[in-house]
Amino acid sequence: MAASGTIRYAVLGTLVAAGVATVAVTAQGLPPITEIEHVNGNVYKVFGAGGNTTVFVRSNDVVLVDTKLPNSGEGILAQVRSITDKPIGVIINTHSHPDHMGSNNQLREMQAGSPIQVVAHANSERRMEAGGGPFGASQVDTSFTTSMTLGEGDDRVDVYHFGAGHTDGDAFIVFPAARTMAAGDIYAWHMSPLIDPGSGGSMLATPTTLTRAYYSIKDVDHVIQGHGGVSTWQEFRSFMQFNRALVAQAEQTLLTGGTPEDALNALNRNPSFAIFLDHNIKPGLEYGGTPWSRALINLRVVFQELRGETPQLIMNLPPEEQ
Repeated sequence: MAASGTIRYAVLGTLVAAGVATVAVTAQGLPPITEIEHVNGNVYKVFGAGGNTTVFVRSNDVVLVDTKLPNSGEGILAQVRSITDKPIGVIINTHSHPDHMGSNNQLREMQAGSPIQVVAHANSERRMEAGGGPFGASQVDTSFTTSMTLGEGDDRVDVYHFGAGHTDGDAFIVFPAARTMAAGDIYAWHMSPLIDPGSGGSMLATPTTLTRAYYSIKDVDHVIQGHGGVSTWQEFRSFMQFNRALVAQAEQTLLTGGTPEDALNALNRNPSFAIFLDHNIKPGLEYGGTPWSRALINLRVVFQELRGETPQLIMNLPPEEQ
């Protein structure tokens, strides 16, 4: 994996603990926690220091979706306290990577007098509780397999799992009263997702998972990306359609003896896919690649899957392929 001047923090690679692979990164140069942003209704977003943290203010408590990298608890809580003094009642983790659940334990310690319920998919629970590496284990109190509901009325939160994508534990979190969904890293930066095969991720499965989410979830207008900004439901649909086309093009190209690069060139001929094949680095993603390079990475991953090979984690490409 080539180093680049645009990479602002070092990829430590893949840590293996109890047979489970976890992608870990250092925080050096990562965009810091920024001021809390209102999304809709009682839902807010906190960017920086890892994945987005979604904040949902309920009648008696606060629900957090994802808690960024370790040691981000004070920064998250400071932003929450800027809008409410209610205690954190629930943390929902979209998946098991430490840039999304890294501060679970710290927040629990900071609020020792008021218990916090941690919720995650059963596949994520196994990895979070196995621990290992520099981050240790994180307890999950409530797990689910397909769906669950927390609360009722305006306080209701619906949690779904539709299959593998970024990992095999990707959860979609919906706040019906605010017509808002937190999507986690199966939908980050509005570009094709990073696939972590070591955590059960699959590019071949991603379009099916996204399609199930799009057609199963109703009455959502705002989609909070796992990293990055907030999209419309129509933008989420276009993202789903692009990833369906990416896998379909990979299958067609492989059948005719072509390469991932051939498949990428074919996708590039569709003007509606231009935003997903941009060569510009997104603000806040200076450490990563471009939409173009991520699409090429995922074509290489899905070629491996289609051939029956063990897919590899590819975090980034050399500068000349960006």
